[in-house]
Order: sequence, then structure tokens, then C-alpha cells
Amino acid sequence: MGVGVRLHAPRRKECRWLCLVLVVFAAFSSAEGQLETVVVTGSFSPSPLSEMTASTTVIDYDELQRLNKQLLSDVLRTVPGLLIEEQGGGGGLTSVSIRGGEANFTQILLDGVALNDPTNSRGGSHDLRNINPYSVARIEIVRGPQSAVYGSDAMAGVINIISLDPRESRPATLRMEMGERGYRDYGFSASTTMDQLGVAIDLSSRESGEVIEGSRRDIDNIGVRARWQPSQENQLSLQVRHLEGERSSYPEQSGGPLFAVSDALDAGDFRQSTVALGWDSEFGPRWQSRLSGSYFSQAEDYRSPGVFPYSSVPANGSETDFEREQLSWVNTLKLAQSYQLNLGADYRDEQGNSAGYVDVGVQLPTDYRLARKTTGAFLELRAQPLEALLLQSSVRYDSPDSFDDETTVRLGARFALSSSVTLLTNWGEGFKLPSYFALGHGLVGNPELLPETVSAWDAGIEWQALQSVEITTSAFFNAYDDLIDFDPETFTNVNRRRVESKGVEWLVHWRPADALTAKMHATYTDIEVVGEDVMLLGRPEWKAGAWLDWQLTPQWRLGFDYAWNGAVPASSLHTGQSVVSVLDDYHRLDWRLSWQPAPVFNAELAVDNLLDANYETAVGFPAPGRMLRLALTWQYGG
Repeated sequence: MGVGVRLHAPRRKECRWLCLVLVVFAAFSSAEGQLETVVVTGSFSPSPLSEMTASTTVIDYDELQRLNKQLLSDVLRTVPGLLIEEQGGGGGLTSVSIRGGEANFTQILLDGVALNDPTNSRGGSHDLRNINPYSVARIEIVRGPQSAVYGSDAMAGVINIISLDPRESRPATLRMEMGERGYRDYGFSASTTMDQLGVAIDLSSRESGEVIEGSRRDIDNIGVRARWQPSQENQLSLQVRHLEGERSSYPEQSGGPLFAVSDALDAGDFRQSTVALGWDSEFGPRWQSRLSGSYFSQAEDYRSPGVFPYSSVPANGSETDFEREQLSWVNTLKLAQSYQLNLGADYRDEQGNSAGYVDVGVQLPTDYRLARKTTGAFLELRAQPLEALLLQSSVRYDSPDSFDDETTVRLGARFALSSSVTLLTNWGEGFKLPSYFALGHGLVGNPELLPETVSAWDAGIEWQALQSVEITTSAFFNAYDDLIDFDPETFTNVNRRRVESKGVEWLVHWRPADALTAKMHATYTDIEVVGEDVMLLGRPEWKAGAWLDWQLTPQWRLGFDYAWNGAVPASSLHTGQSVVSVLDDYHRLDWRLSWQPAPVFNAELAVDNLLDANYETAVGFPAPGRMLRLALTWQYGG
């Protein structure tokens, strides 16, 4: 966990526009019918969004298409409570922090399969640039500790990235996108149903181009999903995905293209595979069961010149391999009309190894090989004793190798105060086992590390102010203990920090007419390292934004997305010493225009960073300037 000198930036006043927005919205009203959204994340069985007690956001396929974002991280910027940490350019690492927690406290799922890799030096956080947003059908974000459902890693929340459903027949779609400075993205997707069998496939190939000097990433991806329902009571599912890529970038904290003494670059080749099988069965009107298994593997060959010519970060490299196998059995019992019980068990087997070195004139090995197995059992009760009151409680017991057993609890309530106002509150616990890198690295690893833990609560209001205006507000508090940090005196990783994060999130959804939709969001996060006069790096105190989508005519659609990111403390070693500075806040505006002259053809023109805002995402790493993208989409069949 990186820290630096505490810096007090003046509190920004930009978010006061929210109050003005609410006053303006009070003048508008129109009827809007919506279908119920079902969420598969944050619980052991699918639940309607209107019955979720946890703070949850769903970005559906239509919204993803309207946003038309080049990167998944840019989509997540539009969600309150999510803070993006990135190192500019296609080859840089990009991760997401939920409510001020470390990026490796966020569990990233792809169709329910965990993607976090504990062999990397970031403690297991996932690089979001490896996921192409155009192959995504929906995204579900659940904020707050979710260890009572997912076990280790879900300390701050869960983001589930969901692919197109093979049960929904879609025409074959070919998409070609080109942009400035060598950006290319090609994709193909199709799904079909034959009696009780549904099959979907998506292919993509992306070249980031060199939007930022020295930084680029090329990725090829294939995914296949199938669902078969041999009888009304049984359903089988299969998903297979494979990804390969390579990337290059200036080393972290090197000062980037602006300040680095040397132009030597980090380089990495990586591959990633997932396989998942599932069997859903109904043994009666009150008993449903799901048996599922998954396999995830990631391998990377990474080489870095270090921060030349200084010795604080010498040249280093590693070849890592990680595999995770999981088996889960969930039973859903309908005890009564308003009471539901989920119970079951799961098993996780993880193996990782790294062959690495640090070059200090001679190459010192940093090899490690670790494995651990975790057995878990869980119980979840959903009860609705009153029509206006929904209660949820989850308890989970985990028994990991080489660590003490962990029991985590989550409690939530949802109360309809009136037909337009709903109150939500949650309390939960979480834990995260130390990463393999933190435990086993040949120079800084410490096998005596303890799991990191969290206790948190949040409270929120959902207010249907008008038929066309929905306002959501949440306040949260997280207390993290035994956080893992590097101790320069002993030159090893240690448990020593307690960090508290608290704040407020706002979201306003306005739809005055079928052709016009707008969303506004803001997040305030205060992070304190208890007992120390320091501040965590990479996370702003304030962020806010708004996006608007306007269907001008049946053929033409216009959109804008505005984002404001507050000042961010950041550190760099480009002078030979660790220097903490403040990256200025920035305002960014993206513009898009879509033309669909026929149902089978669509053309999209997008300008990212329309006003060419000049800012840094890390010290010496400039953000991409204005960039033009053109995408053409053809559909065949239907």
C-alpha cells in the first residue's frame, strides 16, 4: 500500500451543481415504464434490483452502447463510488478502487469467474485494459464488503462483467473501429438458438496504437458460451474464453515520457484462459440447486529496466503462472412465500509460481512457488416479514491452508418508507488472504503475513422524486485493518496499517422524454491512515460527472459525457528519491454521434477528450489528448 506526505487540497465546489440540477428537474415530469432488472451478483441466487439491500449499480447493454467508450475503465468512471487508477497509455496498468479501498480489494468477475491474480506485484488487482467493453452485455457493481458471499478478495466490493446471453438469438455482427495514432479494434459476435440449445461466440482483436509515447497494447480474444435445457427442470451451461496479448510502457514511477531519464521500457507478454461449467436443476417447487465449476489461468513474461540510473528500482523480470480451480454447490429453498434460504459449500484450489530476478550488478533470484486450498460453507436468509420491509443476512465460514479460519457476516435491510422513498442500510465484514507476491517474493516476501480485514457499513436513500427523476444517495464507512505495506527498514512486507475511508455518493437519473436520458453522479471520499500523518496515493477526494443521450431522429443519436476528477496525490522516483506531488484536477468532455440509416448498419463517430484537456494520470504520464474514432457495424440475419 503506497503512502506519502499528507497533502491538504482545497475542497472543490464544483459538486454544488447537483443542488441546482435538482431544482431544475423539479420542473419536469413524464411517465416511464421499466422492466424489472435481475441481478446475479452479490447473492447466492438471482434477485431483482428492487430487492437488493446492498448499494448496486447495473449498466445494461443499451447504456454501454450509448456511452460508446473505448475502455472499460472509462465506463466505470460513470459509476459513483468507483475511482480509477491508471498509468497513461495503452500499455499502462489500469485498476479500480471502490470507496477508497485498495484496487486489490475489488473482486473482478467475468461471467462469475474471478480474474484476480495473486502472483502480480499489485497484490492481485486486475488490469482493466485486458477487457474489451464491446464484448460486454452488462456490468453489475455491488459496493461494500462481499466476503460473506465470495470469500477472500471481495473486501471493498465486486464488479461482474457479463457477456452476451447465448439464450438470446442475435444476428451476426461485425464491428470495425479505427482511430488516430494507430488505434484499431475489430470484433465479431453472434448467437443462435436451436430448440433447447443456445450458442454465442465473440472474437476481437485490438491494437491500442501509441497514443502516449512508448505505451501500447495488442490483444486477441475469443469467447464461446452455450446453454442447453434438456428438460424444464434442468439446464447446463458452458463458457470458454482465451486471451493473448503484449504490452509496453515506461516503468511505474519512472517519470514517464515527460521526466524519465531513460527511454527503456517495460515489456510483457501475457495470456489468460477461463472455463466454466454449470448445472441448474429444480427438484421441486421449493428447491432449486446449482452445481458449478470453473478454471482460471494466467501467465505473464514481464521484463523491466527499472528506474534508470538509480538503484531504488533496479532492473527486474519474472515469468509467472497462476491457476485457480473452483467448485461450488448452492441450494435455494423457498421456506414460505416471503422467506428464502440459500445454503451450500465451495472449494478453491490455487497454485502460483514465479521465476524472477532483480539485477543489482548480479542477478538475484526472486523465485517462489506457492499453493493453497480453501474450503467454504455459507448460509443466506432473505425474509420479507412486512410488505415494505426486506431483510437479508449472510454468514460464511472459510478454512484456508496455513491461515486461521475466517467467519464473515453481512446484514442488510431495505424499507419502503413510501411509494417513492426507499431506505437501505448494510453492515458487513471482509477479509483478503495475502497475495503470493507479498508472501513469497525472494527479496520482499514475508510468509508470516496475516490476512487483511475490513468492517463496514453504509446507508442510502432511493427517491423517485418525479416520474422522470430518480435520485440515489449513499453514505459509507470502511475500517481496514492489518493492511500490508512495504517496510524499507526491514526490506520486507509487513502488516501495520489501519485505514478508514468514509464518504457520500450521489446519482441522479433523469428521463424527461423517451428520446432524452441524462445521468449525473458525484462521489466524496475521505481516506485516513489512522495514527499517521500520511495520505494514500492515487485516489481523489472528489469526483463528479454527467452524461446525456439524445435520440435526435430515428436515425441520429447524439451524446456527451463530462467528467471531473479532483486533485490526486502521487509519487515518483524519477529524481532518484521518492517525491510526492499533487496532480491537478481536470475536466474532460467526450462527444459521440451515431447514424443508423438501416437496421443492419450503424456508423459511430466519437471524439474522446473533445476539448483536448491537458492533465497527467501519473507523475510524468500524460493523458491522451483529443482522439477521433470511427466505428462501422454490420449485422447479418436476425
